[in-house]
Amino acid sequence: MREGVASSGAAAKGRERAVLIVDDDHPTRLLLKATIEGLSIPCRILEAADGDTALELAGRTRPDLALIDIVLPGSSASGVLLCERLCKDSRTKVVVVSGQANESIVQAALSVGAVAYVRKPFSVDDMRVKLAAWLSD
Repeated sequence: MREGVASSGAAAKGRERAVLIVDDDHPTRLLLKATIEGLSIPCRILEAADGDTALELAGRTRPDLALIDIVLPGSSASGVLLCERLCKDSRTKVVVVSGQANESIVQAALSVGAVAYVRKPFSVDDMRVKLAAWLSD
């Protein structure tokens, strides 16, 4: 778990957003973090490699946006359960970012409140546009 701040010199443009990245794959977390840091939106970035840590971080920080993988090995909180628990906080937008192609799992995440599903691998340029929209309001 790591915590960082991405601001891109835009602190005067609005309040800092908290973004929680949950993925057991470290390179994916780094890519998402770098993509967020490239935005002109001040963000505090929190990272978790498993659902249990993600729930603990979310309980302390109430993130504005959570980017979560569905497959989280070694965690008692599966991606769908994590999605459901995070969506209970109306302040947090939850986006599933996963290579999981099973349509029923995707639908389960969307039915409990996820705002979107992004399939891995994703285009960084497309993700940047989506992140800006999710973080803009």
